[in-house]
Amino acid sequence: MLVLIPIAAVLICAAQAVLVAGNTIPGSGFGYLAVSLVMLGPALAFGSRAQNARGFLHIRWTIMTAAALMASVGYLPSFAQAVFNTPPQRVLQLTCFNASEALYMLAAVLFFSKVGRSIVLVDSLQALLFILLRFNLVYSPVSRDHFTIDHLTVSFFLALFLFLVATVACLGAASRAELAFLRTLSWFFGLRLIQYFLSNQVSYTWLHYTNCSLWDVPGSVLLAGFSIYILYTAPAPGALAVVNAARHRSVMVSSLMPSFLALVNLILGLFLLPTSVTLAAVAMSVSLLCYVARTVLLQAQSMKEKAVLETQNEHLEGLAIRDPLTGIGNRRSLAGVYRNLQTLPRSQCLSLLLMDIDQFKQANDHHGHQHGDQVLIALAQTLQKAATGIPGSHCARLGGDEFALLLLDVTPEAAAALAQQLRATAFGASKFAPAINTVTLSIGIASLQSAHDLPLETLACHADEALYRAKRLGRNRVEVQSPGEPRTAPDSPAPEGLLTLQRSAG
Repeated sequence: MLVLIPIAAVLICAAQAVLVAGNTIPGSGFGYLAVSLVMLGPALAFGSRAQNARGFLHIRWTIMTAAALMASVGYLPSFAQAVFNTPPQRVLQLTCFNASEALYMLAAVLFFSKVGRSIVLVDSLQALLFILLRFNLVYSPVSRDHFTIDHLTVSFFLALFLFLVATVACLGAASRAELAFLRTLSWFFGLRLIQYFLSNQVSYTWLHYTNCSLWDVPGSVLLAGFSIYILYTAPAPGALAVVNAARHRSVMVSSLMPSFLALVNLILGLFLLPTSVTLAAVAMSVSLLCYVARTVLLQAQSMKEKAVLETQNEHLEGLAIRDPLTGIGNRRSLAGVYRNLQTLPRSQCLSLLLMDIDQFKQANDHHGHQHGDQVLIALAQTLQKAATGIPGSHCARLGGDEFALLLLDVTPEAAAALAQQLRATAFGASKFAPAINTVTLSIGIASLQSAHDLPLETLACHADEALYRAKRLGRNRVEVQSPGEPRTAPDSPAPEGLLTLQRSAG
């Protein structure tokens, strides 16, 4: 088939060149037949792409196939009229050419990715308005002849419009498959624009040929070559269903595409003014209203998508700074809180409590990982209650069975008393009865007069030294790291009113 198609294309274009050279009516008839056969080439090529595409792209390729077929059928009545002297079939040609232009426009302008139904309805109204204007302009009661100079100018203008639409749309392609589709449309509309320019503008308008001339042949050659290239480069089945993003479609591009449609309707309305002032005024008003409505709807959709994106980002940010098991903060959240404290001009004393669960691995291995998770969650809940009771404080799980509690505006003595209360009551719940004698808590404390004095890493090193000393001295104890000689926190209760800790079973 791929061998026969180039042979047929060469024969068709050669026959057209021979027959139209004499500028006779039968020659023009065979010229229309040649154009009709050549337009079957893009229809066949687009149909092959439609078979390999999926989703919206399949719909758009199918629309392009139908548009090329309608254009091909639309030339046949002119062939029959010129060669067999049949009556004009204006209704058939009207239906075919208008449907073809409308389908081209739908394929290029509509079915954008991530566009609301209300916006699609507005675009559809613009497309219907275009069909109405084109019908009244080209086939109006004033002039039934669609070969007048004004009508040829309109056809050339529409071809230019579709070429610009497809070219600009490439800037906003939502996937690589859509980018390939829009590039193909851009080439097709560009070659079609050349065909219209040579046939209509050069042959009929400038050189005043009454039937046809050799200027009609280059357009057929270009379109035939384009169809052969598309058929030879047809991708494998499913290749056009790729959905990986090529680039982000901006609001500007999404607004610019339908702007062309509104612009062409306004210009068609201007062409229609000498024929029907009322219809032209109504059409231009509706086109402007549709454009304004689409712009408002697009901006509303953009703001909604932005709000959803911000919500998702906040959720992801929350996941990034929270421990997934216990629900409290992690290292990153602790660092963020400390950085915020360093930005405050007011100096506040603070204490960092680093704690480690004693014999946690042995209890975890002996009683199972589910029990170990319950122990971690219970300690996290206890620390969360402590942090909530002291404004500005923050707790975090640093990893494994190591936790941190940053106390703000709490004296070192009160922090040490609170640590003793945490050590004594953290694992006293009845739900941990199987491991109550094996799981304890060691805590190391480091205090500062202000977060400006030391970075968090240095403060954590001091607290870690105190924690290591608590481990080395027998575990289940609290150690305080001070600028002077290290000391052991007194086994005394927390000051009255500082914090009333509940058992971790809660």
